[in-house]
Amino acid sequence: MADNYKITQYSVNSILNNVESGQIAIPELQRPFVWKGTEVRDLIDSLYEGYPIGYLIVWQNSQVKLRNFGKGGTKKILIDGQQRVTALMASLLGREVLDDQYRSYPIKIAFNPMAGEEEERFAVNDGSYEEKPCWIPDISTLFKKDFSYRKFEKKYKDANPEADSSLLETAVDQLRGITKHQVGIVELSFLLDIDVVSEIFIRINLQGKPLNQEDFAMSKISVNEQFKGDKIRNSIDYFCHLLQEPSFMEALKSNEAEFMGTEYGKSLEWLAGGNSFPYIPSYADLLKVVLIAYFGKSKVSDLVNLLSGKTSHKGSISKKLSEESFKKLSDGVLAFISEKNFRGFIDALDQAGYCSGRLLYSQSLVNYCYAMYLMMDQEGISPEKKAGLIGRWMTMCLLTGHYQNSPDSIVMKDYAEIQAAGFESYLKQIEELRLSDDFFENVLPARYASTTARTAPFLAFSAAQCAAGTNALYSKEISMRDLFAGKPESYQILPKAYLEKCGFKTREIYGQVGNISYIPREVKAIVKRSAPADYKEKLLDILSQEEIAASLAAHGIPEGIFEADKKSVEDLLGQRRVNMARMMKEYYYNL
Repeated sequence: MADNYKITQYSVNSILNNVESGQIAIPELQRPFVWKGTEVRDLIDSLYEGYPIGYLIVWQNSQVKLRNFGKGGTKKILIDGQQRVTALMASLLGREVLDDQYRSYPIKIAFNPMAGEEEERFAVNDGSYEEKPCWIPDISTLFKKDFSYRKFEKKYKDANPEADSSLLETAVDQLRGITKHQVGIVELSFLLDIDVVSEIFIRINLQGKPLNQEDFAMSKISVNEQFKGDKIRNSIDYFCHLLQEPSFMEALKSNEAEFMGTEYGKSLEWLAGGNSFPYIPSYADLLKVVLIAYFGKSKVSDLVNLLSGKTSHKGSISKKLSEESFKKLSDGVLAFISEKNFRGFIDALDQAGYCSGRLLYSQSLVNYCYAMYLMMDQEGISPEKKAGLIGRWMTMCLLTGHYQNSPDSIVMKDYAEIQAAGFESYLKQIEELRLSDDFFENVLPARYASTTARTAPFLAFSAAQCAAGTNALYSKEISMRDLFAGKPESYQILPKAYLEKCGFKTREIYGQVGNISYIPREVKAIVKRSAPADYKEKLLDILSQEEIAASLAAHGIPEGIFEADKKSVEDLLGQRRVNMARMMKEYYYNL
């Protein structure tokens, strides 16, 4: 292990010089700065008082050669300590940082060299310190190469005649001396696997927080400008941000004009419209989808190795593999963020009834489905066919629990089978094996006995109703799609209180999804928690007998529900579950 890393002491000045020259790359330097000004102030105060500021961790990157750096060399990626180093560059060197709209702004730390023991010595300059003669408004002026102490002393003494020259010189020397402060740097070998890097990170980091592998991968991507890694990273970040804040497009056009002129920037222009999507992927989701669809891998550590050009665990490096991997990553990211694919995927889900985020079982499942969609796109399947196939795939996953156990292994099997047989053929194999008549007649009805309202098969049933344009129970105007556009309220067809009177006190009866439907609030005010027999007359005030029967049928509810009693409750709920399964079979094969 000792050969895989070394611990070196560097002065603050050396670290900043290495960052300035490019020997140490800060992947987050062109990202919004997340520290508050007070945190920058506290960091400077710690250095001034001689306190340690923790280790920095850098990772060697043999595939990224430095430009204009002596005889050449290898760029090192700063993977822990990015905020600290950025804070030092902002406060000591006067470098501006970016806000969340990617606009540059300075962080000025003010310094009072004459501060007593009970007085504040450092402060975030909000503008008010410009007019306070005892304060130096911006400490970066003391670190400029042309700084002259004599000129500074004269100006300060003119403004503060009572200032003690000896104390002033001591305070300024102590502040300027922080650039000589030694900071420990852990330099990790390029050949280390990401799991080992993470373990080292945990053991060094006192909070014990694991190194986020997606963040590690994003760092790896962003520093490789040779293969457009910086632009790939930007496109990922901006896409995910634009999905949540479309107005951010104006900030990009103003502040990132050069990037917006590239193919990556142009691929984002469609997001300026401000659409609302049920699927909002994070950068980690995006990496996961591209990793599956374009690399046939499921672990982010595999992506890091490929981008690094590692051909084996023994550490042999191939620049060609690195270049090919960045090209593949670029293709995958552009495919993910394209309007054709992303909107096509969302429209396909909507067509299948998955019109709301409330109907999407999990982010992971949607990620897997989008990966399948991109694989179909690579296969050249037409948009119309892709829409039907992805609706069936999503529903198959929900009904069968396709990714329920060992999802990474399953999705790798999916990838291999699709590469061998094609998506449509592989889906048919799954359908023949897992969606038999016996499944719809016996297995699925039993799954509707689940007492979890968000059970996957029940979400699929609700999506089927949305796809069919079904109205909410006992409603002529409010559709299921309308309900899921807001916050739908579930309703027990046979209320708990009524079932308890009939002697059914267990959740397995009153809480099963076979006893659940959705109704609009105005109807709920009529039926309340009454037994169907008790509210039928009130229903007839707003619906005809035929309309009530049609509504029950659309929800798979037997008409005998209005005559339910102790003897018939279990049979009625059993029949409802059978009806739901039958409706799902019809829905599925019509997708």
